[in-house]
Amino acid sequence: MNPRDRIRLLGAGLAGLGAAPALATPSQGPVPASPISRQPWKVVMQISVDLEQAYEGLVNIQNVLQLDPRMQFVVVGYGKAIRFLLQGTRTPTGAAFSGMVGGLASQGVQFKACQNTLSFLKIPASELLLEATTVPAGVYEIIRLQAEGWHYLKP
Repeated sequence: MNPRDRIRLLGAGLAGLGAAPALATPSQGPVPASPISRQPWKVVMQISVDLEQAYEGLVNIQNVLQLDPRMQFVVVGYGKAIRFLLQGTRTPTGAAFSGMVGGLASQGVQFKACQNTLSFLKIPASELLLEATTVPAGVYEIIRLQAEGWHYLKP
């Protein structure tokens, strides 16, 4: 189930409890927000569980960038979820991950694939999307970025 369907389901459940009028809005869409700080925040996102986590994480980034396009993201893929960075992989909704990754990369999002995972799964780097670069170890890259002041996020 995608994030938007979950929100609709939650709203329906709240409506049954009589809470919907307080939460109802005239139209759906991004909620206006002020930038968090004067400097753009830097966020490293870990994607390592599965393709559903990858999809939800990329949707989260799309939503955040609508609110604050100055935010900077690095997405680190490893483990079972690394397949979202491979050519031909589809989202749980059936769309190509390449479209989401390409769109986010055009907004400055960086995508990094764990070489350890690729080697373990015997996946050649040539199968990666053009937007993805490799790092020796995904976990190490996350730790390195956090040491440099990046905020950590795992959807």
